[in-house]
Amino acid sequence: MPANLPPTYYKLKHQHESAKTDEERLSLLEEMLSIVPKHKGTEKVVSDLRKRIAVLKKGASGKSGKGGTRKGYSEHIPKQGAGQIVMFGPPNSGKSHILAKYTKAKSEVSPTPYTTTVPVVGMLQFENIQFQLIDTPSIMQDFVASTVLTLLRNCDLCLTVISLASDSLLDELELVLTTLNEQNGDADDPTVPFMVAANQLDTVGARDRLEILQEFYAEKFKIYPVSAETGDGIDDLFKGIYNTLNIVRIYPKAPGKKLERDDPIVLPNGSTVLDAAMGLHKDFEDFKLARIWGPNWHDGQPVSRNDVIFDGDVVEFHL
Repeated sequence: MPANLPPTYYKLKHQHESAKTDEERLSLLEEMLSIVPKHKGTEKVVSDLRKRIAVLKKGASGKSGKGGTRKGYSEHIPKQGAGQIVMFGPPNSGKSHILAKYTKAKSEVSPTPYTTTVPVVGMLQFENIQFQLIDTPSIMQDFVASTVLTLLRNCDLCLTVISLASDSLLDELELVLTTLNEQNGDADDPTVPFMVAANQLDTVGARDRLEILQEFYAEKFKIYPVSAETGDGIDDLFKGIYNTLNIVRIYPKAPGKKLERDDPIVLPNGSTVLDAAMGLHKDFEDFKLARIWGPNWHDGQPVSRNDVIFDGDVVEFHL
């Protein structure tokens, strides 16, 4: 049965797509809902509108009376750790489950869609470093929270999470790619590094859906099948995050002291000995001598400040 929506609905829909604030979006959604004819053909439209309204109202309920800002909320989240990773995707993909299980963040996990209404931050341990992992409100058709777009523009890695329990996972991934395309110009080559976690590998039919997903997208980007519940594939995902961030860990060694590998200096791939010295402390900028250990060097050989260093290198600075 056709929806037969009135022309005014589409006018309001266009205004909603151009809205700049959640308050404006909420008002337009409520007006759209009020003019939608209530019959069999509009059930899906009505359900979608009500879900969007619920998400915005739940977010608005966290506002304080002073300044109109949500408690603990900011569109800008300062970066911490070795990289800022923003999880991005549709409802019920398991983003919150990943954050809650593999960080110390208290993210609410629920089968109810749109449980996460503001970003939630946790620190993800990988070997001897940490990544900043951010759970974000789920995206919907024609609606992405402005704070999510802000985070995507500034993060170090977009980790798209989709569900292998969903028969609509191809459509859901296409929605993600379309959204990134609108923000970055090319969904297959986004400005921010991009990778896909296909979650809920432990569910019935998941491996069949994974084969379908890989058939359509494996040549475009790396897909990491995981189960947040059982931990299957999680180690590969974390290693993939490290590799995608294109960073190196350098270990400073004090002359005459034993090497400790607990607190590496994390630098972009291609960094130099001087970059490592500055990463250790600004006072090391004028070091007199540097010696290095690693697979690409003779143990303890002197190096110049412009020599490029590699992941796992040990550098000893003499002031």
